Amino acid sequence: MRRFSDKANARIVFRQGTKNASYLLHLYAIFQEFVLTPPKWTKLDDKQKGKLRYSLSFTTLALPCFNELYELFYTSTGKKIIPKNIADLITPVSLAYWIMDDGSFSGSGLKLHTNAFSIEELKLLVEVMENKFGLIVKIHIANRKKLQNILYINKKQMPMVIELVKKYMHPSMLYKLNIKCE
Repeated sequence: MRRFSDKANARIVFRQGTKNASYLLHLYAIFQEFVLTPPKWTKLDDKQKGKLRYSLSFTTLALPCFNELYELFYTSTGKKIIPKNIADLITPVSLAYWIMDDGSFSGSGLKLHTNAFSIEELKLLVEVMENKFGLIVKIHIANRKKLQNILYINKKQMPMVIELVKKYMHPSMLYKLNIKCE
């Protein structure tokens, strides 16, 4: 989400790599009425890995309807935050989209990449996920130097996660739950 000043309206930028192009097109179908131009391919020069990557993206119009979301999840300085009322906002549908956007399955469980948030915010998320869904979620260190952490859901909890979110997942993103695409 982007907002350039207090007077400007917010807009949303969606971007996915080649592997997730069909998911990006799914998002475009949802937001199409808020978009002027269809998704576009962008070439990215990954200098660290020394190769070209491609991503597909689209941007919504800057509209007042996105301001409330922006104000919930960003401070006045543009820093991303977890709102205090996250328990009221998180549902199986929003959890599914969170997993599709910022989740990854490792051999031992599900990681939710929450690197930008404080420990206090992550503790709130852990509490909400336990109270609302009965999930045991742990905070793991992602990068000690940058003081970044992720949320981790153990492999034993995955049947519960799958039960909660599978019906809301785009088929191409089921791999994030360690399910072969159907």
